[in-house]
Amino acid sequence: MRHRIAIVGSREAVSGFSLLGIDVIPAQTVDEAVTRLYELRKQTTPDEQGIERTTYAIIFVTEDFMADISPDDEKRLARGTLPAIIPLPSHKGATGYGLQRLKRIVERAIGSDILQ
Repeated sequence: MRHRIAIVGSREAVSGFSLLGIDVIPAQTVDEAVTRLYELRKQTTPDEQGIERTTYAIIFVTEDFMADISPDDEKRLARGTLPAIIPLPSHKGATGYGLQRLKRIVERAIGSDILQ
């Protein structure tokens, strides 16, 4: 089974990614983006043996939306191995959210902030 990749964000920020074979999921608000993320997480596809598996391995979310997702939703969306939900700068540029998130993850994993 081949997993897929999706990107969630404003239409302006994500439309070009379809040329790379990435599933483009436009959203106009943070609430709509969160709804789409939960829908994508639930989506499954049968593998060669007919076992239902997570369709998406990676879901990119533009930083402008990701930064405004509630901590509770962020925790729920991050549960499990797949899909990995990764912030990506939007067409407006980087906000620094992705780097801050990576620093938190690394610090939790090893107990020290090595990305200073």
